Amino acid sequence: MRIFLLIISFINTVLYILVYAYYDYILNLFGELQLSAGFLNFIKLLTLIIIGFCIGLNVSLLLRLNIDKSFFDIKSFVIIGFMPAVCLLLSEGAITNFIITRFFGSDKELTELIFYLFSRQIIWTLWFGFSIGSSVRINFRKRLKHEVSYKVKPY
Repeated sequence: MRIFLLIISFINTVLYILVYAYYDYILNLFGELQLSAGFLNFIKLLTLIIIGFCIGLNVSLLLRLNIDKSFFDIKSFVIIGFMPAVCLLLSEGAITNFIITRFFGSDKELTELIFYLFSRQIIWTLWFGFSIGSSVRINFRKRLKHEVSYKVKPY
């Protein structure tokens, strides 16, 4: 089952990378869509999150963890995903411009630093998707619900 999920996840990753690489050409196939630029940007970012999730899931599947049941590791997600989530929120220009003008008085060097730090929205989105995917823990041992185990107590 692990091998099957690795293969499917790898194929999904490649397909989503192709969709992202040819995103503009795919939109041209549909003709002129009456969608807002924000919605198209959201679809592009969602595709990147899915790509990052598939890559993170591959990493999670390659780790041979001995766990009792499948779960989502919230602690791991918070540790890995906190920085990209904050940077992704701050990558919008209006929020960072407000912070810079309000607290730092429109300093030119700081504005350029913030722009170069947060302008790579692609990196933050992929990292965020990777943190989601790598936080998924899947158990492959089949446990029957009616299975009972007994332990001998020493006297």
